[in-house]
Amino acid sequence: MDGFPDELFYLVPRIGVYHVDDGFRAQLTELYRQLLPPNATVLDLCSQHDSHLPSEGNYSLTVHGMNQLELMANSRASQRFTRNFNEDPSLRELSTGSFDAVLMTVSIQYMQRPVDILREAFRVLKPGGILIVSFSNRMFFTKAIEVWRAQRNMKGLVNLVLNYFRDSGFQDVRAANRVEMDVKTTGDWMREKLPTPPTGWLPKDPFAAVVGIKMPEEGACHVFDQLEGVSWLEMNDSGVVL
Repeated sequence: MDGFPDELFYLVPRIGVYHVDDGFRAQLTELYRQLLPPNATVLDLCSQHDSHLPSEGNYSLTVHGMNQLELMANSRASQRFTRNFNEDPSLRELSTGSFDAVLMTVSIQYMQRPVDILREAFRVLKPGGILIVSFSNRMFFTKAIEVWRAQRNMKGLVNLVLNYFRDSGFQDVRAANRVEMDVKTTGDWMREKLPTPPTGWLPKDPFAAVVGIKMPEEGACHVFDQLEGVSWLEMNDSGVVL
């Protein structure tokens, strides 16, 4: 709906602004904790001042975004670059098979060529590498693509993103709608992220994360079966969420 250049929309840095609530972000951090190796090389696409990574990991983090000041505020990043993916959905400066994980948080709804950028994510992943695209039903309405705005519920959004993954080359794909956290993990996260935890802290923004693995040649991985507290959505034989 908003046809003005994306560079204008993101001109003012939103440092310290989160686009989903604390419950969503806590679930995402716990999902990363379980899926990412502690010394992983990680690429965070459409990033900002915070990549939501667990504090204990020693990650080698590359971040992409639309605002250089936001990326500079991401203190865990060692490399940064800006690009408008709606004009150029390439990762041309990144080598094939160079990352253990690629992340994208609450941004897939703005990608006008989502399959192209996820194909690039597939390319830069190592065999066995993982892509995690998380999202809610919140958005900048005028910047979200029409097919996203047309979905009536979270199930429609999840099926849309699942199709993006499959069209991009990912074969082993799952979708999660909840990540449980034990009291210690949640308490540690809240002390780290929230100096004054809100009263009655509970997730409010709907949570979804589509996870795909770039399969190694020798066969399927069993990463999904090893996770604890992750609620995977049931899919039919065609890979559609029921």
